[in-house]
This record gives sequence, structure tokens and C-alpha cells, in this order.
Amino acid sequence: MMKSFRHITLSLALAVSACLGLMSCDKYNYTDQLQQLGSRVEYLEQLVLETNMEVTALHEIILAIEQRGYVTNVVTNADGTYTITFNTGRTVTLRNGHQGRDGTAATLDISVAQDPSDGQWYWTLGGQWLLNGNGDRMPAGALDGKDGKDGRDGNAGYVVVPQVRINPDTRHWEISTDGSQTWTDTGVVADGRDGQDGQDGQDGRDGANGRDDMFLQIVVSDDGQSITFILGDGRTFTVPIETAA
Repeated sequence: MMKSFRHITLSLALAVSACLGLMSCDKYNYTDQLQQLGSRVEYLEQLVLETNMEVTALHEIILAIEQRGYVTNVVTNADGTYTITFNTGRTVTLRNGHQGRDGTAATLDISVAQDPSDGQWYWTLGGQWLLNGNGDRMPAGALDGKDGKDGRDGNAGYVVVPQVRINPDTRHWEISTDGSQTWTDTGVVADGRDGQDGQDGQDGRDGANGRDDMFLQIVVSDDGQSITFILGDGRTFTVPIETAA
């Protein structure tokens, strides 16, 4: 992902060089542009990392609810993020949504929903069931009641956790449902700043209240016995905390 975005920076650097050769650019403008683009690339890279971490965390939460799992450790970091370890051994670092983002990029609306007919949780995208390459819904927790291991290698019998990325050319969010073997364009513009259509900030969301995050709020109970995850749509999931004596 990082390498893909870096070629954008290189392209701008070449354009700046050409501009200087023509002596028609502001003397210092190219430096500002490079700095702004560099910051933008880092921002989008961080956004992708955070989104994939949130998806993994939501998988762990649903798995814990389905199989009476629990959290073994919660660490509040200096930057306000939480590092949470589940009994499966997996650790995720989440940012409390109330910290908010600057609203200059659109996040992907990926979440989970429970099917009343079978009681199972499945991934959703834009409010619709997320389907894999076979046209089947993707379980968000366990697979047929079995331990939902991270199936990013696409092996049969494993739960495949969706992964996302931002295409550096189209600036669209893409999603993989087969362990990053193939990617599908979601049509959601992640970065509309100076976009192809000239629509500055297209699909950008106001991050002032953190609602651009999957997790709006993370709350540890006063007695330290449970942790509650509040999603952006207001739904809550509470998982017990059990630490070693």
C-alpha cells in the first residue's frame, strides 16, 4: 500500500522539476505542495491501517459474543487509543471515535448485522450483505458454530475477514473477500481532494464527533469487569474482561 502511494509523490516531484525549468512557478510553491501531498499520503495510509484494524476488532467482538469469549487485557495508550487483547490471543489497537478525524476523507461503511432467521452475524457493506466471490454471505464471527480463525489465506473451513485498501489511481475504496487475492472497487471515493472530477472533498465526512469511525466510543466499566464497544450507528456490544489472577 505504501509503495503504491509513493509513486504519486514521485510524479509530483517530476512535475515540479518541469515547472521550475519553465521558470513559471512560484519559487516556494513546490515545497508546500510536496509537504501537503506527503501528509495526505500518510493520512490515507493510516486510515487504511485503522480501518482494517477496526474490521479485525469487530470480528473478535462478534466471536467473543458467539462463543462466550472475553478480553484479557486493556491498555490505555498516551495518544488516547486502546490496545485490547482477546482470549484468542489477538491484539487490536482502536481509536476512540470521539477523537474524530479532520473529515477530509470518506470512510467505508462496513459493519455487521444479525440474521434473525439463523441468529448468525454477517458482514455488511453500505447496509447490504457483503457477498464473497461465490455470492455467499460472509460470517462475521464463527463459521457454522466453530472457532472463527483468521482465514486471510482463504483456506476452506476458515472465516475470511474482509480487508480494505485505497486504490492510488482511482482513489476509491476497494475490498477483498478472499484474503487479499482479489479486490473489488466499492465505488466509494476515499480521497476527493483534487479528485479527477474536480470535486474537492467528495464524500468527505465531518470527523468532529468521530462518526467517521466504526467505533464511536469504547468504555471500560468502573469495576473493570467489562468493556463496551459503541458503534457509529449506536449499537453496543459488551464483552467481559477476565485477567489472570
